[in-house]
Amino acid sequence: MMNTSSRHCLWPLIMGVCLAYLGGCASTKPNAPYSGPYPSAFSELSTSNPLLAQELGKIPEIQDGISDEDAKALERICLFYQKNQKTFDSAFEQMYEVGKPEVRKFCAPLQAMYWLALDDRLEEIDISKYTLFGLLNEAWYKPGFEYDGKGRWDDFSDVTERLNSPELVDYYEGRNFTYKRVSGAGKNPRYIFKNKKGECWLYTSFSVHCLRKGGYQARAIMVIHGQSSVASGPNHVACEFKDKDGKEYVLDNSISAYVRKTGIYEKEGYLKIYPYVGEGYSTY
Repeated sequence: MMNTSSRHCLWPLIMGVCLAYLGGCASTKPNAPYSGPYPSAFSELSTSNPLLAQELGKIPEIQDGISDEDAKALERICLFYQKNQKTFDSAFEQMYEVGKPEVRKFCAPLQAMYWLALDDRLEEIDISKYTLFGLLNEAWYKPGFEYDGKGRWDDFSDVTERLNSPELVDYYEGRNFTYKRVSGAGKNPRYIFKNKKGECWLYTSFSVHCLRKGGYQARAIMVIHGQSSVASGPNHVACEFKDKDGKEYVLDNSISAYVRKTGIYEKEGYLKIYPYVGEGYSTY
């Protein structure tokens, strides 16, 4: 039987392990909207669409106060909204549904639109034909991520807070990471973030980190890939998650199960191709 002294010695260790586990799985919470003051043009937008105004106040660029550059961007958004109120409202409804509003720190597509306003490029987009990927192609990916010259994609914490939904993680990974065998990388999601290359478990660790941070249930699963048999053991790792519709999916950008443009698959269809073996990364 363990004596009292031994239990006391182990208690700090147990607490440390628990805290480390909880910290690794912890989600975020929404930013509080910036209290102001805002440019005078913002008051009309606030009256017309209070939720839009509130979500604009949550984006990181506004959180530390409104600079002259920020004020110009907000004024451009207000003017753009006045010209396109009906279609802007419809587009914002779609933006708002990306991720979990009750968990995410801010609305990432709205921040993408704000970036276009900063660059005075709002008039270049047709808001009546809004799509998420169309917006991201304009605001995120041209001419690239880390090559935007503004440092928006350099900080791990900032980027993983921005990737707060499965479709955003999928978009970023599919365009920014390359599959390559590596050694000594472990399973730290920061490795593939920094090096832009890695094997399946590194893709998975990054996906799991982002999705849990965004409030999703996500875990690593082991499957059989290629001609291997169940008897020979798992040889591939992917990220399983539960989306807002209550259904389970697999996010896997390190291989392609079908000829398609996304790494998100319905779990049932994915596992018909890659049989499930267990949870975790134990093959690696």
